[in-house]
Amino acid sequence: MTTASSGAADAIRKHCAYWNAMDKASWLTLFADDIEYEDPPGTVASRGVEVMSSHAWDGAFTDVKRWILEPVKVVECGREAQVYMRNHGAIDGLPVLVESIELWRVDEAGKVDLIRAFWEPPQDPAVVAHLALTTWDPDQP
Repeated sequence: MTTASSGAADAIRKHCAYWNAMDKASWLTLFADDIEYEDPPGTVASRGVEVMSSHAWDGAFTDVKRWILEPVKVVECGREAQVYMRNHGAIDGLPVLVESIELWRVDEAGKVDLIRAFWEPPQDPAVVAHLALTTWDPDQP
């Protein structure tokens, strides 16, 4: 049985391509203005495309941090898709691999309106210090 793509799987693939190319402007076009972003659920929960810009993107690309995304398996159903993602990183010169299972949903316009990224934070304190697990504050620049 074949079904038409809802756009969620395509959004995941574009997310990885834009992210890995460090193309922030194109990456931000993927998201609805009111996107809900949980990375991981239970720690960081935020809403709005500005959070994707200032927190997700700017927090990932710093002088001591960089990530390359590898979408291993994408499964799409309706307007949602799950991806098994390998997040290859370098934090303060230390190589890091974080595996995640992510839920992506698109709205009727094909914009991503929900991301829930499930992953286990690394245990190395030198690495954890550079992760934005509970530090996002909308009142801080």
